[in-house]
Amino acid sequence: MKIIITSFALVYAATSTVSADSDTCNNLDYAYPNDIPWVDYQGDDYIFTRQKYNSVCVDSQGREFEYGTIQGVYTPIDETGGGCSTLCVEGSSVDAARGCNQLPPSNRLVGFQYDCESATCKCLYEAGTLGNQYSHCFDDMNTSNQGNGQVYNTEPQQGETCYSLQIQSSNPPPSSTPPVGTSICTYAPEYDCYKTGHPECCSEDGGANCPNYLTMCDNHAEGESGFDYCADAPDYQCYNTSDGQPSCCSESGGSLMNCPQTQPPCDEPSQSQYIKYLRSNK
Repeated sequence: MKIIITSFALVYAATSTVSADSDTCNNLDYAYPNDIPWVDYQGDDYIFTRQKYNSVCVDSQGREFEYGTIQGVYTPIDETGGGCSTLCVEGSSVDAARGCNQLPPSNRLVGFQYDCESATCKCLYEAGTLGNQYSHCFDDMNTSNQGNGQVYNTEPQQGETCYSLQIQSSNPPPSSTPPVGTSICTYAPEYDCYKTGHPECCSEDGGANCPNYLTMCDNHAEGESGFDYCADAPDYQCYNTSDGQPSCCSESGGSLMNCPQTQPPCDEPSQSQYIKYLRSNK
């Protein structure tokens, strides 16, 4: 089911003095920044992290999420109190005027997708969240997608970029400290780096498949950019791989299970090095 609403785009876009243009949108780091400010809302911190460029968010079964669309959202989207992050969590100042009296439950929000060229945000929700009661809060809604749980991965799609969401308490209770040991799963916890204090691999099979080095962070402190260097623009001059990323990014289990905390150095040059060019987001 898809419900189309057309009034909001005109109201919201009229408040912006900036318009999307190809040069702006082709500057990927500017159009799709990785340092989205945290949104503090009703006692929780909403932390959005950019995933791969030109991608849509999917769940653990590869399904896309249902969404509500907000048009007229221009760059930059990383200003405090603005951009897709604030609009998806808190709504906008014009919501009441257009008949939006209640936003969808924020604990069902899983992220957003941004399209710079069309200046459009898609606020992503778990399946079964959106209904007619929220139709005045968005320019249109798509409730046919069946994604559930958190953003697990991405699928390629030209023009949009996926941002996943982590929600945590703004004032979390102190955590008990496990014994400090020599395995990476028994090191002193690092909550600024890991959501649980330890690498993600430690949560699977008791850490049996963990490497002997600390793996990539899955959390980041407020005011800092995202953790996943595998989501950065490809660098074919540096990495001799088909996707221009460190080889660990494409290993079985994904980057969080295989890649080290610090981005690996460039590969040694070779005659078979890939030479490719980024496509624009058109």
